[in-house]
Amino acid sequence: MIKKSITYLIFITLISTQICFSQKAERIGYVNMEYILSQMEDYKLANQQLEEKIGKWKQEIELKKGEIKNLKDSLMVEKPLLTFDIIQDRESEIEFEEKQLNDYQVKRFGVNGDWVAQELMLIRPIQDQVMNVVQTIAKQKKFDKIFDQSADAIMLYSEKKYDISDLVLKNILRSEKLEQLDIEFDDESFDPEYEARKKLIEENKLKKAEEAKSKKDLLLKLREEKKEKYQRKRDSLLKLRKQKITLKKVKK
Repeated sequence: MIKKSITYLIFITLISTQICFSQKAERIGYVNMEYILSQMEDYKLANQQLEEKIGKWKQEIELKKGEIKNLKDSLMVEKPLLTFDIIQDRESEIEFEEKQLNDYQVKRFGVNGDWVAQELMLIRPIQDQVMNVVQTIAKQKKFDKIFDQSADAIMLYSEKKYDISDLVLKNILRSEKLEQLDIEFDDESFDPEYEARKKLIEENKLKKAEEAKSKKDLLLKLREEKKEKYQRKRDSLLKLRKQKITLKKVKK
């Protein structure tokens, strides 16, 4: 997905920047983005970090699903012994937990979720770096168009001499030695407006999380109080039943 996003943007940008063409035959070159990215340590490291984050999020989701399943199984077993009010409370708790899980899944993997945001932060520096190098080489070598061999564009045949992948990679690696590309998932200080929006979003998320926690704590408290009340009533009824049985035996 990351590779396709980069290669598609490169292809579209290079094509759209062609204002006019001379009457002579066009000079066309191509690159293999998959090969270039596979040789970039920064890309491999950032991609690994993203995969680790995604794996952690998926693990948290599966853990939450297991907790909800346990709540449902417990309710099913205890249901015959519970009052209508307690059953309603337990079902409300399960519904609340399911909503929390769904909200978390959307937050992490939704259209505007953390996965997309992190992926964009990964793509942006690499895309800019590769784009600059490809455009520079295209101008220097007087190419009219540069295609990506690993993208969806159909390329049935092309001579190796038109492949500038190694040239692009050489320029990228050379620039990396001069200036290390530091890809940090949570650092966007270069974009003040984004930082302000990000801060506002985080504050809203924190506020919603606190509200959700308060609701959950209140729900759990009410549930425990009703459970204790039910238990006391149940114990009282059992005690009264035993007393009646004992009294009958004495009368006999």
